[in-house]
Amino acid sequence: MGPIPPYEELFSSGRGFTDEEDAGRFVQETGVDWLSVAGGNIHGAITGAAKDEAKPQARLNVEHLRRISSRAGVPLVLHGGTGIELSCVLEAVRNGIAKINVGTAVRQPYEACLRAGGSEQQAQVAVARAVAEHIEDYGIVGSASKLAAG
Repeated sequence: MGPIPPYEELFSSGRGFTDEEDAGRFVQETGVDWLSVAGGNIHGAITGAAKDEAKPQARLNVEHLRRISSRAGVPLVLHGGTGIELSCVLEAVRNGIAKINVGTAVRQPYEACLRAGGSEQQAQVAVARAVAEHIEDYGIVGSASKLAAG
């Protein structure tokens, strides 16, 4: 299989991106309520020695996501949200992304705290700080009460 091509090569070619026609057909045939898509994001934790390093800086092809959203007609999920430029994430939300997974951003502070000799409780505090930063960055402070009321 060989090494994975550089991110820029994959992004510019669209290789590995969700095909909008396939997305629409999948939603129609399965009746799913949400659809996880690829459009520049890098899904999955980096393994081995590099798992504690920052993920490569990624961006999203927002126009591609908009076309998928239009074709699929369901809320889109973005796995691999850690490391994506904030402006791209916010623009993607305006174009169909309704859920963003940022597991690496949560896992890394937890593991780093434990490796540094911190307790599980201290590691949980580190996670809470990371989550609070994302809530602030994404501008979703107070959104739980809005959802509960709606």
